[in-house]
Amino acid sequence: MPSLIKEILLNLFFIILALLIVPICLEERRISDRSKAILKTFSIGICIVFCMTFPIQTTNEFVFDLRQVAIWIGGLYGGAFSALFLSIITVVYRIIIGGTESIIVTMIITTVQVVTCFFLYRKFTTSLSSKQRITFITFLSIGTAILTMILSHIHIDDEYQLSHIISTYFPAQPLAAFLGAYITETIQKHSELRRRIVRAEKMEVVGHLAASISHEVRNPLTVSRGFMQLLLQSERMNYKDKQYIQIAIEEIDRAGAIITDYLTFAKPAPEHVEKLNVKTEIERVIDILRPFANMSSIEIQTSLVPFAVKGERQKFQQCLLNVMKNAIEAMPNGGTLRINVSIDKDYVLIHIGDTGVGMTKEQIERLGEPYFTTKGAKGTGLGMMVVYRIVETMKGDLFIHSEVGEGTDVYMYFPSYYKSDIETSSKRSRFEQVSY
Repeated sequence: MPSLIKEILLNLFFIILALLIVPICLEERRISDRSKAILKTFSIGICIVFCMTFPIQTTNEFVFDLRQVAIWIGGLYGGAFSALFLSIITVVYRIIIGGTESIIVTMIITTVQVVTCFFLYRKFTTSLSSKQRITFITFLSIGTAILTMILSHIHIDDEYQLSHIISTYFPAQPLAAFLGAYITETIQKHSELRRRIVRAEKMEVVGHLAASISHEVRNPLTVSRGFMQLLLQSERMNYKDKQYIQIAIEEIDRAGAIITDYLTFAKPAPEHVEKLNVKTEIERVIDILRPFANMSSIEIQTSLVPFAVKGERQKFQQCLLNVMKNAIEAMPNGGTLRINVSIDKDYVLIHIGDTGVGMTKEQIERLGEPYFTTKGAKGTGLGMMVVYRIVETMKGDLFIHSEVGEGTDVYMYFPSYYKSDIETSSKRSRFEQVSY
């Protein structure tokens, strides 16, 4: 029994090493998320090899270890391709070890795991909360443990050996699955918290800058614009000079719009909080943007319900305007802008989706940072920064899902007018981007 416990702990050590140490080491590295995912999958593959090299128990050419746990975690967090890669490593290494019956059992189990990961990966990552994902993996590991023992029973006639397997292998696998999933979820939660803290620090710097310089810059701009308007009305100026002055006025207005965005940061708290009809406010913003959408051959599809939220009308409209304008600009060759309003428990959900160029995961993570934009020279990066701040001041939350070439979906949660004091943290688990 002491040697058996030692073998179980050794297998657990390999799994923890792959799921804990490697992600922590990669967190501080400046490499792409895709490269991190590949390295994590590769480290789990090495974990599988070590688990099979130092098994918990070997009976009649059957090697019992915790490799199935590694495949479940790697496949469900990393996707079907990760599951396929890990399964190939498992089967190939099992062939090297030997044992005809063992190879057949291994191939059956790994096939079941790959197919399951292929069909359940998206639902696992988007529809389940953190606790549900941990429970889900634990039950899946119980299922494969039972299937393994059933298949092993076909080739093992010794009842003592079977009872020994049931009393050791069966409890060890779900325990390891629970521990591995818990570690993965904890690391992802801390990684997301770290990103939020970094973003909050950047936003705080922008807020201090806005408060200190916005008014001082805006006053001389207003005076300059006034004198230019007077010159524009002068009859002694020729047509070309008037064109130059008009361009200068437009650029001053553009600078004023940027300063307005900064002022939103400097004074984020709503001044005149009132009951807002979401349907009415969205329709007003659509009326403003409809000519712009028509110029780009964009069809606007809506499904609106008159739910109420609490906030400041002007800032709420600005938030919606910035998001919808970004969606329209992401479809230069035409497309469809979808705007849906629904209720999710005590929260009003505004879903704005487009069929535009989409964004990479790295771009999504940087949205809301000062001066980061996907529009090139045409953008300032302040629009989404303001959106995040307005949503935050309304005690809401914002999630973005996007794929390159397929479009972008923006989900904004706001507390219902009658439930405005409820925190929205429970919604984060639904649309968290799993960075495995």
